[in-house]
Amino acid sequence: MKHTTRIALLTFAISSLTVGRNVLAEPLDAAVPGKPKPVNEQPKKCDRWEGEEKRLETLKSDLKLKPDQEAAWTEWAGKIKGDHASWEEKHKNEQSWSGLPVPDRMEKMLAFSKEHIARQEARLAATKTFYATLTPEQRLIFDKGFNFEHHGYFGKGMKK
Repeated sequence: MKHTTRIALLTFAISSLTVGRNVLAEPLDAAVPGKPKPVNEQPKKCDRWEGEEKRLETLKSDLKLKPDQEAAWTEWAGKIKGDHASWEEKHKNEQSWSGLPVPDRMEKMLAFSKEHIARQEARLAATKTFYATLTPEQRLIFDKGFNFEHHGYFGKGMKK
């Protein structure tokens, strides 16, 4: 009985490995140079700010702002949004740094980080000013609805 069990287990293991190898194997025509990839295999552009306006509008409607709070909202939203075109341009420049010596790259990254921190501090100040205009009930909604994440991508986990 032991011998039969070992053979069955060995057969199962070998067949599993063979199937796995076939599943993981690259298609033969994928290695042909010069052959274009199908349209569905083209890399997708990541738009990290997609839906920002919609998230802001949802948060605004959830807050049920009073007319005297509208100006504070407009000022806050303008400061919190950020300059996406400028960020994209700086990111492209960052990719060209690869040919620079390490100390120069580190200096550029440090300057980039300092600029990022300054923008975050300005956003924090704007948020504190706007937050002060909210009622206690609105603050609870804002606390739950505004999910700040890196690069201004907020509201991802926003729940109604």
